[in-house]
Amino acid sequence: MAGTITSAGLGSGIDIESLVTKLMSIEQQPITKLQTKDKSFDTKLSAFGTLKSSLSSLQTAAEAISSAAKFSAYQASIADSTIGTVSAGSSASAGSYQLEVSSLASSQKVVTTAQSSSYTFADGTLSFDVGGKVTNIDISAAKGNNTLAKVRDAINASGAGVSASLLSDGNGTRLILTASQSGTDNGFTVSGLGLGFDPSDIASSDSLVDQSTSKAATNAVFTLDGVQVTRSSNVISDALDGVTLTLNKKNIGTPTTLNITQDGTAIQKKVEDFITAYNNVVNTIKTQTAWNNDTKTAAALNGDAAVRGIQSQLRSIVSGSLSSGSLTRLSDIGIKIETSGTLTLDSTKFKNVLADPTKDIGSLFAEGTVSGFADQIADRVKDFLGTDGLLTSRTDGIKKTQLGIDKQIETLEARMTVIEARYRKQFTALDTAVASWNSTGNYLSTQLSSLLTKYTNN
Repeated sequence: MAGTITSAGLGSGIDIESLVTKLMSIEQQPITKLQTKDKSFDTKLSAFGTLKSSLSSLQTAAEAISSAAKFSAYQASIADSTIGTVSAGSSASAGSYQLEVSSLASSQKVVTTAQSSSYTFADGTLSFDVGGKVTNIDISAAKGNNTLAKVRDAINASGAGVSASLLSDGNGTRLILTASQSGTDNGFTVSGLGLGFDPSDIASSDSLVDQSTSKAATNAVFTLDGVQVTRSSNVISDALDGVTLTLNKKNIGTPTTLNITQDGTAIQKKVEDFITAYNNVVNTIKTQTAWNNDTKTAAALNGDAAVRGIQSQLRSIVSGSLSSGSLTRLSDIGIKIETSGTLTLDSTKFKNVLADPTKDIGSLFAEGTVSGFADQIADRVKDFLGTDGLLTSRTDGIKKTQLGIDKQIETLEARMTVIEARYRKQFTALDTAVASWNSTGNYLSTQLSSLLTKYTNN
């Protein structure tokens, strides 16, 4: 009789592994189809991600010109640049002013006479009064804070509104006290330890104070078209709306011109950025919805209703017109819609309109009496990308479908394990039976041969 079969197919010669593999390949076809479908959804999600990115860039570019303040851009200059520097923000207004600086802001300084490096102060209290805030600092040999360096450190740690430093000038070491901020309102009085100083009466200073190098604080004083302005700092951002002026030098008797003009280059750049971002969305949609007639293949979002809706809505906005204003269509400033759906800018026409004081380009884009084109685009794209928006709804639906596919695949894979085990069991049984039949046949054949031989010999 046949022995134990230890490897499928060895007893019968049947290639069980090959049979099981081929049968399982057929059984796996529903899973393969589901996996292919799942992969196609991954491709769609990736395509939607690309579209979302381009729409987000469009939203940013549109928001940059969606209000009058954001759309505006100004540049500022001073004829004599040694007098100071100037910059203008979006809230500035065009204008020209005569600037004359009669005083620069400075911080109060109290400088001691030169002392030896080993100089120590007598025990006492050093008091600072900065704008009515009084700070007292105890100085004593017992505390070990009575040297020049230790007094410096104690002042800096006190929060009095005064900084202290040491200067070696070749004749000795000087203690320098400087108000933390410039301007007369930030000046200070000091008393005690021989450092008494009153900025209103420098001549009465204590003996340790060098009156020739100590000085009171000063304010910045200047005029714009004859109107005097006083500030505690040389950096002034609250005299002209949206303008920051930094004073560097006095020019008493020789006024210089400060000009603030509209920055046409910056404004055009913002509009060009908007056009570029819009065209990127148009081209992204075109790529992701394309059909290749040669290969008969479609791009990931070909035929997608959500994408068609987005394309239609954006096109409707840029091809529309405003209900009021000196400019009502994008073509009024040189923006043309090409047959491809992209936008192009006629720079010459744009600059001519920008230079025309009767035309308000800003109102064509920004939110005002009516919603401008950029404002409309920004709001619409915000809706597309919102948590309840068209794109979110579409991608959430795809992800939900994928979860269903994953569950189907999981169920089928569990079923495949059972089916493969059944096939192996059936073929193993067949292998054993065939091996047994072969063994019996061989035995009978041997016995028959033996009988024939016996009878033949007799």
